[in-house]
Amino acid sequence: MNNLRLWVQTILIITSSVIGLSPKAAIAQITADTTLPNNSQVNPIDQNNVITIEGGSLSSNQNNLFHSFQDFSVLPRTTVRFNNIESVQNILVRITGNNISDIQGTIKSQYAANLFLINPNGITFGSNASLQIGGSFIASTANSLNFADGTKFSATDSTTPLLTVSVPIGLQFGATAAPIRNQSQASNPDGITNISGNRVGLEVKPGKTLALIGGDIILEGGNLTAASGRIELGSVAANNFVSLNLTNQDWIVGYEKVDKFQNIQFIERTINGADIGSEVDASGEGGGSIQIQGKTVELAGDGVLLSTQTTGGRNGKDLTINSKDLIVRDGAQISTATAGVGNGGNLFVNASESVEVIGSSPFPNSNNVIPSGLFTSTAAGGKAGDLVITTKILRIEDGAQVSTVSNGIGTLVGEGEFQIIPATGRGGDLTINASEAVEITGFSKYKAETVSSLVASTNGSGDAGNVTIITGKLTVGDYAVIGVNSQFSNFSYVGGLPKLGRAGQLNVNAQSIFLNDKAQLTSENQSGQGGNITLQVQDLLLMRRNSQISTNAGTSEAGGDGGDITINAPSGFLVTVPSENNDITANAFSGSGGKVTINAKSIFGFVPRTRADLVRLLNTEDPEQLKPSNLPTSDITAFSQQNPSLNGTVQINSPDADPSKGLVELPVNVVDASQQIVADCNSGGKIGRSSFIVTGRGGVVADPTQPLISDDAVLADWITLSPESKNRAEGTQNRVVVQKQRNTEEQSQKVNSVNVPTEIVEAQGWVIDANGNVVLVAQAPNARPNSPALASATCAAH
Repeated sequence: MNNLRLWVQTILIITSSVIGLSPKAAIAQITADTTLPNNSQVNPIDQNNVITIEGGSLSSNQNNLFHSFQDFSVLPRTTVRFNNIESVQNILVRITGNNISDIQGTIKSQYAANLFLINPNGITFGSNASLQIGGSFIASTANSLNFADGTKFSATDSTTPLLTVSVPIGLQFGATAAPIRNQSQASNPDGITNISGNRVGLEVKPGKTLALIGGDIILEGGNLTAASGRIELGSVAANNFVSLNLTNQDWIVGYEKVDKFQNIQFIERTINGADIGSEVDASGEGGGSIQIQGKTVELAGDGVLLSTQTTGGRNGKDLTINSKDLIVRDGAQISTATAGVGNGGNLFVNASESVEVIGSSPFPNSNNVIPSGLFTSTAAGGKAGDLVITTKILRIEDGAQVSTVSNGIGTLVGEGEFQIIPATGRGGDLTINASEAVEITGFSKYKAETVSSLVASTNGSGDAGNVTIITGKLTVGDYAVIGVNSQFSNFSYVGGLPKLGRAGQLNVNAQSIFLNDKAQLTSENQSGQGGNITLQVQDLLLMRRNSQISTNAGTSEAGGDGGDITINAPSGFLVTVPSENNDITANAFSGSGGKVTINAKSIFGFVPRTRADLVRLLNTEDPEQLKPSNLPTSDITAFSQQNPSLNGTVQINSPDADPSKGLVELPVNVVDASQQIVADCNSGGKIGRSSFIVTGRGGVVADPTQPLISDDAVLADWITLSPESKNRAEGTQNRVVVQKQRNTEEQSQKVNSVNVPTEIVEAQGWVIDANGNVVLVAQAPNARPNSPALASATCAAH
């Protein structure tokens, strides 16, 4: 499974007609109003297509510079330059008219000032829109910008504002919350590209914040770049307040007072037959942070990417998505990564209702595909970030992938030939908290080998991370995989194959688990110790149609020990169809087999198998063929395919009886048995005795008036079982231990040398001892007249 981004290098050529601009036409796009003590001044366009804006009102400490405009739009190939002094920290721009701001050119400012652009009517950034500012950029369709001292710089109340010296603390939305749309594919003046090698679009200086806060936020073939900085995208409804907090030069946006949100879309745009993607990138040394906040957040198309990657020795920052629903489809991807010794940032998804990761996209001129997905990875010595999804329902469908991986850096060494410098950093942990359900099904319609998956893996010497799933119902079907694997990639490695890192641990806690149609829960290692799988099931684990739970390890070229599988369902059931080849395996190729431990109320349809069983049933000693998947039955195995002395253990624990079932209420009044049996009667006028002779298990019964001896009653002997004395490391034979929970000593047995127990025979009759007690016997009694022991119970008195 390839969960690396297959980058699409898109060359965008935009042709546009030459627009003749007169000073009057240009000035008409930016019109100052007269609401400030010192109004903004819009100078005519110069020969370089630059419009300079001067004036505006300064606060008393000269930190805040206020500008107010009736209209503010920037035509293509035009630069609007704010001529501010160096002491200005914040340039605050409001639009008081009724038109949207259509930014098709460049906005520029001096020095390191932050720029705030407030227009309640809406803001659009066209395909050539760009930023050349020294500080952060915050664009919003809020009504006003609020300050710490209680003052407001309002776009809907054009009265002369108080020129505050305090810092902005929030954005207040009024009766409407207009959208913000970005289509920018602008180039960096110095030729710098984003992480995927594409154009930067709207860009701020490294370490600064780029924020779009409005109603609906739409990136339609538009890019955003803030290298090692912060990107904030927030979509809120009307009459809400969004907080702003300046921390370490980052503007952090807060939504604690927002009660309703709107939607955010990242989609492609088609220009001259070419699909142009939307990319949000905060990569750089130390990485940057990205926060997305909305109702429904949707990413669609193979050119759509949200990413942050760290390089060098600094740890990366997090990518966080908060929404009601998150949809990632048709090849769109969200990722964090590290390419240095610093750790990668974490990826957090908090969706109150659902997360859907669906489908893939074909890679041009190749048989590869780009899966839709959520990823964290390391390509070097740093640890990959953790990936945490919290929601009600998680769906991964049609070849989409969610994974954390320790892989490496690929280098092109020939035409179409890559070599991998393997990563040494550990993969991240993958945690799913889905209160209702996790559903993982299907494969790519473009390439069947690309299956839907949820995986923590390693392709190098770094260990794989762990996978933890906590949910109500887990469904895996139609070839889909949940795994913690350690496997070599399909590419060659610089310096030869490395020593593979360990596979991780797979832990599932669910009310029910359903595996169907070649579904897999797997923890496999090609050359080392297989990872462990622990399943905590409340009600039911159901396996159908060639599904597998496996911790297999090693190949014919490399050793490795099988991992352990533990299934805890003390109040639940393990169920399969015996003839559907659903297997639970902890095998190794040449190393030691693992251990399978099952604690369940009842198990139906599975057959424990030893290596000897497979040799006999498959009629071969070829270790390549000694696989339970080659049998049509549903099997449980833990053995070494190559070495019969390194087998593992299968242990199945189930209760002896269900105490809640089969209870019989005892009678209140005790029956006097002596009144139910005729002890003596008169026959033919003579006093005599009837007899009752029973042939037991070995001859004629003794005098029934005497105490019973043990041989006369049917008593089942205790089964003597061989003790489990050695573990798999000491070279024991494969063992299958079946245990019953009794008040007596726990006992076990080897499945390949089981002592056949004495058969318990159904009672065929009864006798009465000297005390009048009824004793059941194995054979029906034959009355013999010469036995004086008892009178017949059917005789009549004469």
